[in-house]
Amino acid sequence: MSDRYFQHTFENGLVLLGEKMPGMKSVAMTLLVPAGVSSDPAGRVGVSVVLSDLVLRGAGQRDSRALTDHLDYLGLQRSSTVGVYHTRFGAAGVGDKVLEALPAYGDILLRPQLPDEGFDAAKDLSLQSLTGIDDDPRQKLLIKLREQYYPSPLGRNSMGIQGDIEALTVEETRKEHARRYVGSGAILAVAGDVDFDKYRLAVGKHLGQLRKSPVAELPRVSAAGGYKFEEQQSEQTHIGIAYPSIPETHADYYTVRMAVEVLSGGMSGRLFTEVREKRGLCYSVWAGYSSLQGMGSITGYAGTSNERAQATLDCFVGELHRLAEGVTEAELARAKTGLKSSLVMSGESTSGRAGALAHDWFTRGRLRGLEEIKAAIDAVSVDGVNAYLKANLPGPFTIVIVGPKPLKVPG
Repeated sequence: MSDRYFQHTFENGLVLLGEKMPGMKSVAMTLLVPAGVSSDPAGRVGVSVVLSDLVLRGAGQRDSRALTDHLDYLGLQRSSTVGVYHTRFGAAGVGDKVLEALPAYGDILLRPQLPDEGFDAAKDLSLQSLTGIDDDPRQKLLIKLREQYYPSPLGRNSMGIQGDIEALTVEETRKEHARRYVGSGAILAVAGDVDFDKYRLAVGKHLGQLRKSPVAELPRVSAAGGYKFEEQQSEQTHIGIAYPSIPETHADYYTVRMAVEVLSGGMSGRLFTEVREKRGLCYSVWAGYSSLQGMGSITGYAGTSNERAQATLDCFVGELHRLAEGVTEAELARAKTGLKSSLVMSGESTSGRAGALAHDWFTRGRLRGLEEIKAAIDAVSVDGVNAYLKANLPGPFTIVIVGPKPLKVPG
């Protein structure tokens, strides 16, 4: 890699990544801690979500208000989310403000106050999010599809399980912090007009005390797959489809991405054109590639009226099969343009690049520059896409329906 990129691994296992983006006035940070929902203890699924809120309710010598005021004073745009593998903290600011915030984030990870009075509030917020799922059938469908398709614990709802969160105690939450907020498996990526030496020294000073601890391998229980109907009285039916694909590290990854872009790349994609525009079967339809470490999948969604639900499912599956017949030069050209446009726009965002660096390191164990990705997209040919599609037919399908009545699975 050129001098534009930087990587350093500390003795405690924490990996620091960087991309220098001259001319940018902002710097963004993505911090991944190995405390995702998949590593929550059985019977306490959702503790990582409660913990991600609780660690921000006071850290070091600052109580909750003082910590919030300090980070606000630095002008940082901040976020915290829980995913399958990690709890993610994001921050972006002008100049050296992210660098100035590192002592506070060191306190958040190493010395959170985890106060009793903040625990109930953090727990209640998590439960409120879960309660709202029934009011959003599309979100409910996608959660059910993940649970049905992915092997446990990878398919867990990232918001947790209501009964588990209700039973959670502050003592258990504190133990989970001690167990999983560690240096091993943690990744910190920065992007912008950064000075790598300054960040290496600051990260070593403020996060170098994170404990080194082996990351336990996750046990896997086979996914249920197949067909699942979740009854919910509504004027709409929500359809979810998933089937296996190759992992991101496979040599044909961008071949698959091009095929999926032809299938569902905006308003010119086949699904939008055939299912929505020509037939008027649904108000929303899409498909996309998604991945976990070592495995990939194609996931799709359609939202429609109850009367058109069966026709929508039949047409959706028909388009998946029709893709195996091949794509045209014009379709591939549009797909390349769309994917490279998205790449350019994300490449102009320091937050986007910090997130991409962290993702690449976790998924591939190395960093990729934008030029490498563009070259990989350009190298995909029509013959290559069509040969892959012919040799890798779609399926087996996992299909989940949320609505008032079940649908018949197409043959």
